[in-house]
Amino acid sequence: MKREVFDDPDLVARVAAAMIGADALAAIAAHDRFTVAISVGHTPWIMLRALATEDILWAGAHVYQVE
Repeated sequence: MKREVFDDPDLVARVAAAMIGADALAAIAAHDRFTVAISVGHTPWIMLRALATEDILWAGAHVYQVE
């Protein structure tokens, strides 16, 4: 696993969305589904907005918000 540190929460959110989007595409292509649990908080909401713009087959994606 590669660790990256960003000072800007918006950049964290965009990078996370791109990573999750890529993983979703790969999982859906291989298994017809993708499941992810995302914690609550301000930065995850920013990331979810960015994730919504990713090219994901949403019919195969399941996103859960957890505490």
